[in-house]
Amino acid sequence: MNQTLVKLSHAMLATYMLAEFLWELAVVHAAYVRNMSYTKVLPRATPYQVWFGRKPNVSHLCEFGAPVWVLLQGQNVQCKMLPKSQHCLYVGYDEGSH
Repeated sequence: MNQTLVKLSHAMLATYMLAEFLWELAVVHAAYVRNMSYTKVLPRATPYQVWFGRKPNVSHLCEFGAPVWVLLQGQNVQCKMLPKSQHCLYVGYDEGSH
């Protein structure tokens, strides 16, 4: 499984030409997606479903490295023409958030 997760994370980093220091976030994301997916060993349930006894909610899943816009909050100078958001790439979920 470790080799599979490393290969998946390598592919995710290479797809969007992301920096190598993001490898840990890519491995965590790959493991998260694998736990929400069906496998050959468990054809009728996901690992998440076996562990928690309920189907996982996957409506929040995003593609690793996908472009996102982050709202800039708490700006000291309010100017109408300055951008209110910043273009970034999605690299994972915040701990404890959905």
